[in-house]
Amino acid sequence: MENNIKLVIGDSWTPKLLPYFAIATITLMLITNILNLKFINFFGMSVIASQFVYILSLIVSDIMSEVYGYKRVRKILYACLLSLITYAVFVQIGVHLEPAKDYASNDAFVTIFAQAPRIVFASISAYFLVELTNSFIMSRLKVYFSGRHFCSRAIFSTAIAQIVNATAFFGIAYTGIMPLNAIIAASVFSWCAVILTEIIILPLTKFIAIKIKTIEGIEHFDSEPTEQKRI
Repeated sequence: MENNIKLVIGDSWTPKLLPYFAIATITLMLITNILNLKFINFFGMSVIASQFVYILSLIVSDIMSEVYGYKRVRKILYACLLSLITYAVFVQIGVHLEPAKDYASNDAFVTIFAQAPRIVFASISAYFLVELTNSFIMSRLKVYFSGRHFCSRAIFSTAIAQIVNATAFFGIAYTGIMPLNAIIAASVFSWCAVILTEIIILPLTKFIAIKIKTIEGIEHFDSEPTEQKRI
């Protein structure tokens, strides 16, 4: 352990930067839910427009889980859920309110955002399953490996979480709306894109995680590690 890094177990310390990560998480989550309403053409493949924002949210999740632990990430996810529900409620109020006489885009607005309840339900289900799965696995493996093997832990947790995401989100959101082959193609592309991007960006993700630990002055474990070693 470096002299300026203190090993702590549990939540007996006050984070400095966690509020900013929380804001980033909520922002990315809301953007993802807007972009979930559209599919785009990506080199001949049908790809959900939120894909690349979603990848960024997973990177943020990996860093938060590594630096701040599963319990704190879980609390942020509860706040994200509340934000998402608030967003969905007010969007649906907007859909059902009578439009002004000179508002010519109401049909387009309703066509797009009337999908929101199903998309939001799918997002809520997948979001919690995916983020909680990713964070939990990262946390448990960090304890098991005493903080070592960050890259392997990040790839493994993301791979498992993405299987959950492909099943939950795409299954709930688009079954009966899009052809099965399009849903399967989007799911497979999503899994491959996330894993590939995770591998490419891992050196940067690890670098940022170490820098954040240095700023916080903390090496956090949710429970007692078997050895006191850093990534």
